[in-house]
Amino acid sequence: MRDPEIEKVEARIVRRRHDLTRATQETGQRAMHALASPGALIGAAAFGFLAGGGAVRRHHEGATRTGVVGALVTGAMWLVRARFGSPAGLAHYLMARRQQATSARQHGLRR
Repeated sequence: MRDPEIEKVEARIVRRRHDLTRATQETGQRAMHALASPGALIGAAAFGFLAGGGAVRRHHEGATRTGVVGALVTGAMWLVRARFGSPAGLAHYLMARRQQATSARQHGLRR
């Protein structure tokens, strides 16, 4: 026979491990949502394109600017993959948001 006190302690340990795992996952997800928000991703992409355009016009500073642009694009792609899995995932997400907004506007006009 098992001691009821030991069973209570073991059950409490299992519950705390589960709570800790859940809290860790939720915290990670919140951090990724904050870092990989669509606005931040679009801003990083726009900044990368603007910086890339400046690098093309000025050849004497091209190497430095190209390095900076490369780092920014790498960071943006890391965020896209972390949040959406791939650039295609980002495109699907943006299209779904657009369809939701369009649908909401249409339903608002019909009522």
